[in-house]
Amino acid sequence: MGSVTAKQDQDAAAAAAQPEEEEVDETGVEPHDIDLVMTQAGVSRSKAVKALKTHNGDIVGAIMELTT
Repeated sequence: MGSVTAKQDQDAAAAAAQPEEEEVDETGVEPHDIDLVMTQAGVSRSKAVKALKTHNGDIVGAIMELTT
């Protein structure tokens, strides 16, 4: 039983150590576009939203920014 408890403690510590993804205002950005950029560039939702806003909703520009 001790190893199970230790494993749970390690998992909890790892989760606490990872910073939570910051909330980003998605106003003016299409949810489908966000999902597409996340998938194609392999980034978090907040990074995808920021890139889309930087490129005024241009999906290709956002993906290029995130992958080059």
